[in-house]
Amino acid sequence: MAKIEINLLPRELRKRTKVINIDKSFTYIAAFVAILLVLFVAISVFQNIKLKAMDFKISEAQAKTDKLKPNIELVDALTQVKDKILQRMSAIEALDRNRAVWVRVLEDLSQRVPEYLWLSLLREEESETASPADSVKSNTTAPPETSMRRVTVEGYSYSLNSLASFLIQLMQSKYFANMELQYVKRSDVQDIKAFSFQLVGDLHYLPEVDNPGADTSVHDLAWTGEKEESSLNLAAGRQ
Repeated sequence: MAKIEINLLPRELRKRTKVINIDKSFTYIAAFVAILLVLFVAISVFQNIKLKAMDFKISEAQAKTDKLKPNIELVDALTQVKDKILQRMSAIEALDRNRAVWVRVLEDLSQRVPEYLWLSLLREEESETASPADSVKSNTTAPPETSMRRVTVEGYSYSLNSLASFLIQLMQSKYFANMELQYVKRSDVQDIKAFSFQLVGDLHYLPEVDNPGADTSVHDLAWTGEKEESSLNLAAGRQ
């Protein structure tokens, strides 16, 4: 049988049960914090998965790089060899392109070197700025459409008269212009007293050098005139 208990004590004497009243706002805050924790854990797990995937891809790429490293080194070496070959080909092409004019330049220069004077250096470089238009050259004018380089001439002379004669001869050349004396100083050459000097000026190329398809009539006319002048000089010397 079921036991029925009845409390007959007055209400004032009855035991009161403790009732806990929880504020609703606290419940909402606790729920929000719980949601944030769940989101943080989910984001952390997702980031860890992404990092592991990236680490796997990096290790895979590194393995491929190590596998292809010999081929990469071979390609780099071939590229360097190619660059060197292209540089040498460019130098050879420049030498071949300027071969004819350099023969004439050196022949012209050798004819203008007087006695008791010799040259030790002839160096040229491309000039970024053209020479002044009003530069004076005696008995000759530069050919039209000529390209120009800066040129440095160094050498030795036993006397200043030979150096002065050399400067005068260069002023009459159609290849050399605006030659200026940079220095002249006393030097000993194998126990012989001499004067070392340096000249800097402009070196003119004819049109066919930089443009093979250009009209060469100017060059041929100048070269013919030079040969006739050389023949006249030789004839005058014989007389």
